Amino acid sequence: MKASAVTFDIGGVIYSDDVFKRAIFLALNKLSAGVNQAEFDQVYNAHLKSQSGSLRSKLCEKFLGSLEKKSELMKIATDNWIFTPTDLYQDAKACITAMKETGAKIGIVANQPATSVNSLKSDHLFELIDFLGISAIVGIEKPDIKIFALAINELAVDPTKSIHIGNRIDTDVIPAKKLGMKTVWVRRGEANPDPSDEDLKQADITVNDLSNLPALIAAL
Repeated sequence: MKASAVTFDIGGVIYSDDVFKRAIFLALNKLSAGVNQAEFDQVYNAHLKSQSGSLRSKLCEKFLGSLEKKSELMKIATDNWIFTPTDLYQDAKACITAMKETGAKIGIVANQPATSVNSLKSDHLFELIDFLGISAIVGIEKPDIKIFALAINELAVDPTKSIHIGNRIDTDVIPAKKLGMKTVWVRRGEANPDPSDEDLKQADITVNDLSNLPALIAAL
């Protein structure tokens, strides 16, 4: 497959999802008497396996008793949700560069704060990107298919000749497929650690990292 466009998620694909995990844990501790790490990990890991619902809501209800402080929780978390060069997956930078060199347009489709743009700039990825579909900027969050449609429209490409790379089946693979895009499931970060046989059949390509992905896409 010669892809006309390749869209990338950010967390778990370009940068480590551990950044959000640390930020939300810190925020919970600021708004409560203290959160036990083991209990937090239990809720977090159960969410990864369920691949449904909102992790933020689950954490609010478990540790803050209700959703009343959810917006305050996310404000504190967002202030600390900042990717640094050590959080960057080097295989992601190499993959983006390689796909750009094939002539493909590069897009971002990610549920992230606006501050992630600063990280993309400081890590010299921003100049490779043709469309920036960051939820805090465009006002649409995955799994809403509209954010994928916006990417396809702005990139001016045929969705059937485009491919989306993400680490969630529910918010990346399934909605992108509905639009007719090819899909890649990256099994790291917030990916389901215990996928079913059906999960493993969802994406056109399933990988643990991006090191050989350009060749796998070309072979589709």
